[in-house]
Amino acid sequence: MSRRRRRSEPDSLPAPDPFDLAGSDPELLNSGRIPDPQPEHAPLFRWLAGVLTAVEARLRARGNRSIRFAIGFCWVLVMAIGVLLLLGPVINEPRDFDDVLDSAKVGEVDWIATDANIDYSITRTEGGRFSAKISERYTADFANGPERSIERKFVTEFDGHDTGFEMHSATIDGESADVEVKRGATITTVTLAPPDGAKLEGKRAIALDYSMRDLASPRVDEATGGAVDGWSWPLLGPSWPQATKGVDVSLTLSRELDEALVRAPRAYVGWLLLSGTEWLTPEKETAEGVRYAFSNDDTLPPYPDLVIDTAFEAGTFGQPPTTALFWWQTWGPLLPLAFLAVLLPFALAARRVVWADSAGEPWYLARAELPELSPSEAAQLLDRPWHAELVAELARGDAASGSPGRSDRRRNAKASAARGKATAVARSGRLGSAARPGREARLAAIARAGMRAGRIGNLPSVLRQRSRWSRNDRPVEGGLRWVPDSYVRDTFILAPIAVVLLQWGLLRQLSHQVILTVVWWPGLFVLVSSALAVMIVWAVWRPRPLTRDGALVVQQLKGIDVYARATRLLDRGTVEEPLLPYAVLFESSRRAGRRVAASAGREAGDRWLGRGWRTEHFVSLPAALALLASVGLLAGSIVTVSARPAPYAEADFVTWPSGPSGTVWSQVEGFTIDGELQRDERGGARLRVVEHDSVRFTPGGSSVPQFAREWPRERFGQSLGLEIESVSVDGEEVPFQEVAGPQSTAMVTRMSDVLDGLYDVEVVYALTSPVVDSANGAEPQQLRWTAWHGFWEDAHYTDTENPFDGRAPVRPLSVTLAIDPRIADEIESGGWIDYDGDRERVPYEDGNWYRPWQYDTTAYPEMLFDERTPYELRIGSERRLDDGSLVVSLDADAVQSRRADDHDPETPESAWEVSEEINGTLEKYDLGTSGDLGVVLNFAPGTFESVDPGAYERYRLAYRAPYAAVLGLAGIIVVASLGVLAFAARSRRGPSASLRTVAYGAIPIAAIAQSVLFFWAVMSMPGGNGEGWAAIAVGAIMLAAVAAQAVLVARMGPAGKGQNKSHD
Repeated sequence: MSRRRRRSEPDSLPAPDPFDLAGSDPELLNSGRIPDPQPEHAPLFRWLAGVLTAVEARLRARGNRSIRFAIGFCWVLVMAIGVLLLLGPVINEPRDFDDVLDSAKVGEVDWIATDANIDYSITRTEGGRFSAKISERYTADFANGPERSIERKFVTEFDGHDTGFEMHSATIDGESADVEVKRGATITTVTLAPPDGAKLEGKRAIALDYSMRDLASPRVDEATGGAVDGWSWPLLGPSWPQATKGVDVSLTLSRELDEALVRAPRAYVGWLLLSGTEWLTPEKETAEGVRYAFSNDDTLPPYPDLVIDTAFEAGTFGQPPTTALFWWQTWGPLLPLAFLAVLLPFALAARRVVWADSAGEPWYLARAELPELSPSEAAQLLDRPWHAELVAELARGDAASGSPGRSDRRRNAKASAARGKATAVARSGRLGSAARPGREARLAAIARAGMRAGRIGNLPSVLRQRSRWSRNDRPVEGGLRWVPDSYVRDTFILAPIAVVLLQWGLLRQLSHQVILTVVWWPGLFVLVSSALAVMIVWAVWRPRPLTRDGALVVQQLKGIDVYARATRLLDRGTVEEPLLPYAVLFESSRRAGRRVAASAGREAGDRWLGRGWRTEHFVSLPAALALLASVGLLAGSIVTVSARPAPYAEADFVTWPSGPSGTVWSQVEGFTIDGELQRDERGGARLRVVEHDSVRFTPGGSSVPQFAREWPRERFGQSLGLEIESVSVDGEEVPFQEVAGPQSTAMVTRMSDVLDGLYDVEVVYALTSPVVDSANGAEPQQLRWTAWHGFWEDAHYTDTENPFDGRAPVRPLSVTLAIDPRIADEIESGGWIDYDGDRERVPYEDGNWYRPWQYDTTAYPEMLFDERTPYELRIGSERRLDDGSLVVSLDADAVQSRRADDHDPETPESAWEVSEEINGTLEKYDLGTSGDLGVVLNFAPGTFESVDPGAYERYRLAYRAPYAAVLGLAGIIVVASLGVLAFAARSRRGPSASLRTVAYGAIPIAAIAQSVLFFWAVMSMPGGNGEGWAAIAVGAIMLAAVAAQAVLVARMGPAGKGQNKSHD
């Protein structure tokens, strides 16, 4: 009988209708045999599986245990080689600084070369290819004892070309020597010995004549950026372990090759940090060609660098075929990657096809009888770890209600009786007064397990279940699954590991030859290979295909699934239904859990029966999201600091402290800069500048002398519209390149000729949007023209070849700005760039304020007086022209001065005058121009149409965002840590999985992410910045809070202590 629903039971549910047939499928019950075909595989997988099967069959037919052992041993040997390369000594390690110093001891060399003469004669063959005939003459001094032979090494391959080394003659003291030539892949070794076999001692005259070819190859010219045929050659070969005293080198070029030179040849002699460079000039011209020569009389220690470098016009020499060794070195690193890429589909085919599940019957039937294994064994057989807890709880309920555990006729009869009894109870809609008190507890446990099933927070329990299954593989022990054991599987497991270990070992060896942060692609290849190896090993590591018996059992379980779907067992059955633990295995764990929980609630008459389903091992959704967010935050912080420059660190300029190649060989000895400010047709401002620089070029280095200038490209996030119109040297335009810096653009000449002497360099450029929005109160529109950055030099070397000879002031030193009359009347304020310590400094600007167009200062000029006398200086000028134009000028030669001595007030002050003697000694500090040299003009809002009035605010927001993010993230972490502290202090239970996830995972990971951003942003601030110290204090508080909450949670004891298994 059913009872009337009480008001005190608002959560009770109506009893199920036994005549509700909606959704049931009787056709499934009456369908008879249900086909169960084997899965179809792609043609490629079938072919790959056929290859693997044939290989395995052949190995098993002809091989034995020794063959299998040999295969495994080979791969283990490769692993051992990889480990040796990874952890052992570096093979052929390049000599470092200390090694070269140690080898410089003359008493340890085999012999000493004196009076060396090296002659190169360069021509073109009939096919237009490079050909060199070389003659070497030197005296070998065996001062440290006799030797049996002399060894000389030459390059076998150069820039991918076979050098074609050919020895023509070799003599010792004028007599032909016994010559042994050993050609290697990269080095050719020539050994000379006396023909009579006697030892070499004393001083012996050595003469070598040989030829080489194809030593020039196309390359990009460092000076011009254009294509050339370059020949840069070590004259002493790849290795010269002898000390050398006196070297004379000559280079003879045929006339056609001399005419094809882009610039003069360059000679370089160096050893460690000591070096010298010389641009060669023709020494002699003959019918055979043009001869260049240089010599070095110094004593060179072992392993010196003696290089000659030439550049010819592109296409001067024909190029030979590239050698096989070059292609091997180029594509060789990709071979392991290709091998693993081919092995991966074979491994997948083995997993899916070769080791596929065995077939059962061609069909199966709907089944209402229990199978021959327990529900937990069925879950393990079908690999359903997410269902395991729910299945175990349902099976526990069946066992408690008297359901048998074995499959036989008696068992199935009792199971049918149990189903009838349970259905009758369910249809009654209540537990009944005679119901046992433990039944409601079992229903509640089942409902809680159903609520947990399939949730991501239940992952810890799922992982523990899978770990138990891996330790106790009952399907394999019961003969339902089998473990593949074959030659092929051994290879799939050992080969990827061996190849990857070998790659990592080679990468470690390569790291001593090149800088892997620059030559990055080998590391990338190894990382991709490692990923492929992991996939291959994963595919074949633990395959457990079904046996015939296992396939039959799975078909029994499929039959139960058909019966369950036909009868809507999950919706209409009871939780004590013996087939229910098997039926849920074919539903998604999340859906099956909800339906079982709903059924348990109906049987108990309590919709919220599953309350408190979160156990101490369950990770709640907020905790999981917090962990996921912290991991994402850490990844984002790493990507941010890797891809973006530090926000508050001012990177080096393009031309300072070091400049582009060749610019070190030029110095500015004077400049005159004239700017003109006008309004364009769009209502915006346009500043055009003509700059004349007196530049001295010195051909003293290994690069072609070049000239560089640099100007701001943007300000406050707004482009200044920098356009470089032309660059000319002594009236002739020269090519140039624009190089972008963080907020500036540099102009670098790309001259091919080697200039020597003083030249006039004219640079013409324009700022098409020089006015930007700024934080200047009522005058937000501002023009800041930086004619020279603050690192400009106010003095130059009087003798570039001897820096100790002294320096002289840069003269002329003049900056002039002419302002259109229509703009001059609208200027609110302005002056020369100056610095105000009370105002905020702007990044990349040396000067944050301005001083009047004409200002006074006091200086102590360095003149030829016995004592330094103070002088008052009047610097700068401002004048209006007849047409209304405003012209401001700062000229060091036009500075007015007068003595600043104490004088009687009644005595009139001395007049201002221009003193060439005083002005000739003034430096940038005397002139008050130690920062950026330029002009500041302020205008009222709306003066120029091209200015974005909100750009400055956006710039400030973007500029302050990193600092705000660091502090904000630290604050969030501190609040979260305090929350954990408060909860842990009040709790009398052990920490749950959710609490441990937050305390040990989310908060520390977020703290690490904050620390990454902290070092990226805050540590790039100047040392005197108070905001940086405030951020350091906040960071210390954050780390203390993180450590405190972790310690307090750890002291709470193990999970479950003093608490029930589940809690809300």
